Amino acid sequence: MKHRKSEKKIKEESSLQEKASLTVESAFVLPFFFIAVVLIAGMLDLYRVFVLVQTFLCEGAKELGMYAYCSPGDIQSPVGIVNDGICIAYGSRKIRERLEGEVLSGVKGGIDGIQLLGSDYREDIVFLRASFFYQVPSGIFPIFPVAVKVEGQARAWKGFQGKLYGNSEDKEMVYITDWESVYHISESCTHLNLSVETVTSEHAQGARNHYGERYHPCESCIGQGTVHGMVYITQAGTAYHSNAQCGGIKRSVKMVKKSETEALHACERCGGRQ
Repeated sequence: MKHRKSEKKIKEESSLQEKASLTVESAFVLPFFFIAVVLIAGMLDLYRVFVLVQTFLCEGAKELGMYAYCSPGDIQSPVGIVNDGICIAYGSRKIRERLEGEVLSGVKGGIDGIQLLGSDYREDIVFLRASFFYQVPSGIFPIFPVAVKVEGQARAWKGFQGKLYGNSEDKEMVYITDWESVYHISESCTHLNLSVETVTSEHAQGARNHYGERYHPCESCIGQGTVHGMVYITQAGTAYHSNAQCGGIKRSVKMVKKSETEALHACERCGGRQ
């Protein structure tokens, strides 16, 4: 009888020791778990703030880059001449406007804590640099703030070939196709804007185009042979075609600088005669 009581007492004491051990382990583990959760949440929030600031800095740098062509005394620029001071002022205003209403509890000083003193303009590139201190929001465990630096940059637009206001000759654009030996100054030129009709070969042989000229077999898709059935013609063309994909009626038009068409001559039909 005494032996059974002794075994029961030993089991009760063992159970109490296990419960006490679990309580002690919980007391050590829970604080570390809480710290880990706080740190992960803080890192995610820091990443969010970092991406927002960098996005707005890049936007501001691109906008300033569009004004970099302005010369002294140019009243059309909303910011004046782009320099280091303008970069700092414009970047600060951009950050204030875009971050207004955002939760910045981890940024020391909020929006006022984001400084752009390192921003500048050099070698035709606008640099907007922001710096701030971020501290993970935690009212229980003090976590020291970390210094964060963010940068956005964009190349300034100063005209074609890097010249102020660009080169007026390089600005002139013309239209060319893959097979023609001319360039066109008008996109609506009848050589480019074709109106293809499907007619019988007999009709094409007896018809005349918009200029009163007769149609002849296309040298590319018909050659010296003959064709029967349906063919393709255009109102301004001088040939009839057996293939709808023939280069004589199918156009692949692209726009290029006139300075790149030195090997071509101007189209007479769209008024390109010099």
